[in-house]
Amino acid sequence: MSFINSLKNLKNKFIPTAPTAEYKNASNVQAAKINSDPITMQALADVLKTEGIAFEWQLPRLVLADGMMLEAEAIESIALAEDRLRTCTKIHITHPKYFPNGIAEYQHAMGMDENLAMAEGFRTWAQTDLVALLDATRDMPKDCTVLEMNVVDGADGIARFRQIVLGPVAHLATLPASKKKEEHPFCPCCLFTESTAAFHDLLQTDQFLGVRLFVSRDNEGKLAADCRVNGEDFAPALDLLTAYASKWPERGLEFRKQYVVIRSVSRSVKP
Repeated sequence: MSFINSLKNLKNKFIPTAPTAEYKNASNVQAAKINSDPITMQALADVLKTEGIAFEWQLPRLVLADGMMLEAEAIESIALAEDRLRTCTKIHITHPKYFPNGIAEYQHAMGMDENLAMAEGFRTWAQTDLVALLDATRDMPKDCTVLEMNVVDGADGIARFRQIVLGPVAHLATLPASKKKEEHPFCPCCLFTESTAAFHDLLQTDQFLGVRLFVSRDNEGKLAADCRVNGEDFAPALDLLTAYASKWPERGLEFRKQYVVIRSVSRSVKP
């Protein structure tokens, strides 16, 4: 997971917002006890500001412009060597409309010290996971590719669509791509479509789900995969992900990682 250090930093202008009564009332939705602390929350706030993501403080939370509420906690910090440290943090996200019960995701990163490592984990989350989450709380996603399937009418008689919002992909390979083209070149759809069968039952529900997909292959061809749904381990996808990675062209050490959101809506993204 520490491979995420390879992602580059993006810096934009911060846009401040003023508090609203609506957000203050909505913040009461989150009831679970979270071990957030001022240092971790300030690190997350600094990253959001650098990334140009508008928010306001409603202690102990940060509230984004669309009402999404964030709390972060430090999980562990491990010294690997001199000037080499690995951190794990966890962000809890709640939205009063789309996922009032909250979802969570871990951030793993490395840096020269704890502050730099923590900031790198939050920065990668903001540039990948948060992009998908923001699109998943819009009527019409604008930044992500969306896969869509029809579902039967609900008890209210309203037709619904099950959508998979595909967040940005983190991809690293130590060797250049071969001149020989892949049968199906890697695209934002691949990680999910190659493991779709594992999510069959979840796709039949109306649940709002955040799905972490990760698979890697090292220099010796050893495969590793990780999948989480709303922050919890989801074993059914692991064999499918490793089977997918076994078909990759040889590029040395390589990983592919993505966060996708599954949601149900009454409006199709198609014209």
